Amino acid sequence: MALVASLFTGCSKNSPQESASPRPKVTNLGVVEVSDGKPSRHDLGGGRVCIITPTVLTGGIVELAMIIEESGKQLAAPRVSTLADRAVKVSVGDIGVGLTPHIKQ
Repeated sequence: MALVASLFTGCSKNSPQESASPRPKVTNLGVVEVSDGKPSRHDLGGGRVCIITPTVLTGGIVELAMIIEESGKQLAAPRVSTLADRAVKVSVGDIGVGLTPHIKQ
């Protein structure tokens, strides 16, 4: 009996472990009006902010240069391209940001 119990205990040590880094919680900013070259500042909660500087390209393509800060310190600087009015998500480490860029007329 003791041998059987030790076998079950030993098996639990080799069970698959969860990923060390959980998926980031994505803060959805919703529709964000963008103008070529004009930065906008968005609160992500928890003392974090996201500064988005868009570049509007031909064909309705929008390139978003983002700076994510906490207490004035830059945490990440992701860039992403998408079409206007199309939702996009960006994740860096434990930081996730979702938005739909709309070109301001």
